[in-house]
Amino acid sequence: MASTHTSVAFNAANPAARRGVASSSPSRPIPIRPKHNRHRWSSSPSSARRPDVVARAVATAEPDAEFRAAASGEWEGHRVYFDAQGAPQLLPDRVVPPAFKEYGVDLVDWQSQCAMNVTAEDGMYARELRFLPTQGCEADASTVESEEIRTVPLARVTPASNASGLAPGSFSSDTGDFPRSNDDNDAEPVTVEHCVGIDTVKKDGDVSRARVRVQQTIEGRDADVTGVCAWKEFYYEPFANAKSLCASCGGPNKWGEYPPRTQAEYVGPEWEGDAWDGFNGDGGDVVMLPSGVWCERCENDLGGVTLSAGWLVPDREAAYLPPVRDVDTHLVSVRVYDGEGKLAETRFIKRTRKPAA
Repeated sequence: MASTHTSVAFNAANPAARRGVASSSPSRPIPIRPKHNRHRWSSSPSSARRPDVVARAVATAEPDAEFRAAASGEWEGHRVYFDAQGAPQLLPDRVVPPAFKEYGVDLVDWQSQCAMNVTAEDGMYARELRFLPTQGCEADASTVESEEIRTVPLARVTPASNASGLAPGSFSSDTGDFPRSNDDNDAEPVTVEHCVGIDTVKKDGDVSRARVRVQQTIEGRDADVTGVCAWKEFYYEPFANAKSLCASCGGPNKWGEYPPRTQAEYVGPEWEGDAWDGFNGDGGDVVMLPSGVWCERCENDLGGVTLSAGWLVPDREAAYLPPVRDVDTHLVSVRVYDGEGKLAETRFIKRTRKPAA
């Protein structure tokens, strides 16, 4: 069963009514020209905790009701597209308000809303909205620039277990096996998605739920990564299929305008938790993204490719704010594919360190 995907652009002048049709078409992830180096996933140190590993037979098992409920909901945030070096791509000039142009302000974050619903009957449904940027808080200008609707069968979704330490609702998925023969060279692209989440208990006892999703578009019999885009999102209400739209004031926490972290920040003896071998090879296949996000493609010993993504979550939401967590946290999702392009294994990894004084 293949995934389904439809796209449409429309205007929503207010949350209650949607009128007209936008003239733009949904955008495609920025192409990336990968380097092809063979790497090995070395054995994990015996002192480290074993990561949450799921073999192929388990990966195709139906996600349980707890996962389906945790992944579902209305998630608001920002979506960013990147070039091959991880530089965020500017929003097209046609959607940028005049005030930003006048003052030379570059915009890279698309305000977004994901209406996600995971059910045993219909699989993982996601309705992805992109909003036109606004200047100030224009209460009557909650305008959707484009919409994408897609459904992934549950057989292609691997939830992170409770033992992984990742927030409930974290997962990885794909839309099919990779084409690996000459006959499959013109096959439809495969989308691999990594979703890693963290829940934070606030002083008032409420729980703030955040997640990062990274999509890698795979094409050709060499399983090349030809596109990358990512979201940083926050849960704000139960699933309603985008019946109400998020605020037009820009939403919380733009992230694409910040610099990426260095690879050295993710490794070192100060990190504890699950075994992780770090970035593979010379870094040619690693894309370091803003705000602690990254993704990677490397070849593996099975004759296939391994696709990974991660998020380094600091102890505080901003450098000038007090801590909201006791530790820095590094969350990783890994999907391993064999020489036939079939999913062989998944991993979910959680590592922590004490923040620098």
